[in-house]
Amino acid sequence: MSRVHDGCIAMSREDQVSGDISTQSMWRLLLSAALALCAVRLMVSYATGLSLHGDEAQYWTWSRTFEFGYYSKPPLIAWVIGAATSICGDDTWCIRAPAALFQTATAILLAGTARLLFDNRTALWTGIVWLTVPAVSFSSLIMSTDALLLFFWTGCLWAYGALLRRPTWGGAVLLALCFGLGLNAKYAMAYFLICALVHLLISAQARQKARVAATHLIAGFGLGTCAILPNVWWNKVHGWATVGHTADNVHWQGVVLHFNELGDFLGAQFGVFGPVLFVVLLLVIPRSRRACQALSEPARLLLAFSLPILLIISIQAILSRANANWAATAYPAAAILVTSVLLAQTRRRWWLWGSIALHMIVAAGLYGAVLMPGATARALGRDPFQDLSGWDQVAYQVTDRMKAENLSVLLMDNRMMIASMAYALRDQPEIVIRTWNHDTKIDHHYEMAWLYSPSVDGSRVLLMTPHGTQSIESHFTTVKELPSIGKVDRVGQAKNLELRVLEDPK
Repeated sequence: MSRVHDGCIAMSREDQVSGDISTQSMWRLLLSAALALCAVRLMVSYATGLSLHGDEAQYWTWSRTFEFGYYSKPPLIAWVIGAATSICGDDTWCIRAPAALFQTATAILLAGTARLLFDNRTALWTGIVWLTVPAVSFSSLIMSTDALLLFFWTGCLWAYGALLRRPTWGGAVLLALCFGLGLNAKYAMAYFLICALVHLLISAQARQKARVAATHLIAGFGLGTCAILPNVWWNKVHGWATVGHTADNVHWQGVVLHFNELGDFLGAQFGVFGPVLFVVLLLVIPRSRRACQALSEPARLLLAFSLPILLIISIQAILSRANANWAATAYPAAAILVTSVLLAQTRRRWWLWGSIALHMIVAAGLYGAVLMPGATARALGRDPFQDLSGWDQVAYQVTDRMKAENLSVLLMDNRMMIASMAYALRDQPEIVIRTWNHDTKIDHHYEMAWLYSPSVDGSRVLLMTPHGTQSIESHFTTVKELPSIGKVDRVGQAKNLELRVLEDPK
């Protein structure tokens, strides 16, 4: 039987293998569930009339040119979008499709890791748990760096566990590929080294195995680290743009404690991982020396690859702020751990199955909200996706105004609007989009790459902005006011965008 000691779950061998299923049945059931959910998510993405989010549109603009880095992120997301659009075009569903595919593949990799540590039954349910986690249901519909990062993080976890079990050069190559590509997806991949160090500190058995596998581990992590060197070179050439942006996100301003931010971050994790799963994760944290000593080796590994990340981001939240997804890499290992704990006894399994059912209901509600804007607006009082619609109509109106005024340069000063309009105007190559910088500091990609220069772009532009125009008008000699444009979302709510023809910069 499994035993609970001060929040620590100790599992016997009998608990781990009882009621196990065959490997063939496990993979057949998991692949069937994974492919079915992936198909649903791709169909939802295809059926929705939503345009790209500003960040997604920005990643799409990056994908138009191959670089080893971009302003706020390493290059992998742009490369993946570029590969996807070369296959199926620039429609929104095609740009978002890799998110669903990567999350599905992550579930399969995670099942393989769980099988390495436990058994087929745990592997099957771990994969299903991952597929239904609320954050995964949501992120499968949007193209973000997290989908890529979590796939390569999970691949790294599998390779690391396999190398400790039996060192092979194939495992070292897999570790190098996943670690290197993970770093090129998001710098948060570096947390893996911290977690590996914590694992070695809390497990004597892991230290012993690591000595045997030392050459393979060093080669894997070393070669993986080399994969980020082109991005380091790009950053050096571009004034350490991505590094500076990452530092701005950290946003430490002296020793000021923000416990309200910590509360917001931890509260959000119940929605990210699911309320039942997050509570169980908190309950299995050992709270005494005796509980630590009772930890099984798989539990030591999985805690080492989840708790340090939650702790790091919690500290970040106290010192400044932390977005809900910043601790995403804690949850692959946490999913395996929590699933193994809930499967250990029959009465606990009901909590696991209830959690999965709850998450499926949440996913159905989310996808319903995406597909049925009218019903969503009536239920919530507003459409939560209102910013993701109306840009195509704005693009048509802007194109007409620019033709009427014989203009070719569209000037804006809002990053999200620039990205959304760049995507909406993708079939209008004659329109040049430029950004206005209100100060000398580079705050986003477009201020670095698309900054307005009168000597290059000409002296006549059309300014479009969602707010006041006076701060920009004062830099031009001639200003002509045009009727504003209404950005109408999918439930009919309008937002006015101011238009000005500006001539002769001072």
